[in-house]
Amino acid sequence: MKQFFYLAMVATLALFISACDTRLQPVYNAESIAIPVKLQEGPIGNIEAIIKTAAINRGWSVSDAGPGVIKATLKNRTHVAVVDIRYTKESYSINYVSSVDLLYNGEKIHRNYNKWIRTLENDINKSLNVAALKA
Repeated sequence: MKQFFYLAMVATLALFISACDTRLQPVYNAESIAIPVKLQEGPIGNIEAIIKTAAINRGWSVSDAGPGVIKATLKNRTHVAVVDIRYTKESYSINYVSSVDLLYNGEKIHRNYNKWIRTLENDINKSLNVAALKA
């Protein structure tokens, strides 16, 4: 009976450890997402404003980090994600900079980070497309 108990404990521990690994995924970076052609004809400041507004509406705080670069930070309880949003008239990219409490190990990160980036990317795309329709 004792052997069965120990075997069950080892199996449970193995399942727990393998389940922890499913929380980590390769870091997702949104690379070279096209800006609608209609917006490419206008000033780049319009593109910057649209990106900043979309990020702020999603709960990110934004600041300028140089020409064509916005630094965006999301704080969610104890978790913090920091990204650079690089933009030109033709495209934009969202790239990982740093994080706190997201299990980042140099190539993988907690899956919630990737969800946040994909959601931010979708919100920016929607805002750019809406602005292009109005232009």
